[in-house]
Amino acid sequence: AEAAVAAYRRMCGEDAVARARAWVRRTDALGAAAAEVLACRGTAEDSPSVLGALRETVRSQGPDAPELACLVDGAGRLGIACAAPVLRHVYRETASSQLRGRTARALAATDPTFATGFAVECLWDCEETTREVAAQHAETGDIRVAERLRRLAADPAEEVEVQLAVRNRIGPDLQV
Repeated sequence: AEAAVAAYRRMCGEDAVARARAWVRRTDALGAAAAEVLACRGTAEDSPSVLGALRETVRSQGPDAPELACLVDGAGRLGIACAAPVLRHVYRETASSQLRGRTARALAATDPTFATGFAVECLWDCEETTREVAAQHAETGDIRVAERLRRLAADPAEEVEVQLAVRNRIGPDLQV
């Protein structure tokens, strides 16, 4: 059964998505795989199913469940605004710095308060991809943000992608 579920996860195309829509309510491994397929390849009509799977996974398995990576990405990809409270919970509670980065990216796409909230915190994250998302979205009117962006831009040890994101945000009022 595990091999069949793994093979299904790799399927592409409309047939896989159509099957996912039929199987997403299942409570077994096939239902979880269907939710992942919808998160990765579904459309806006699949948003309620992806949100339901995200909520159920957090509730039943906690903020470090392996399935969350795909569901978090899907919530962001589909722009599911009402997923923001669950995503904020995952961001705060996960022990995984990589999942925190994925969650930050999803929050940037779903949470209208991200730029003034979590994005500011993300500027100090240990993961460069998270700092990059923060540099792209953090509200520059906050003095802490302006100072942190200056430091990131001037840091020779900072990752190139982060520095590029910072330089794209720095305007005349934030010259380094």
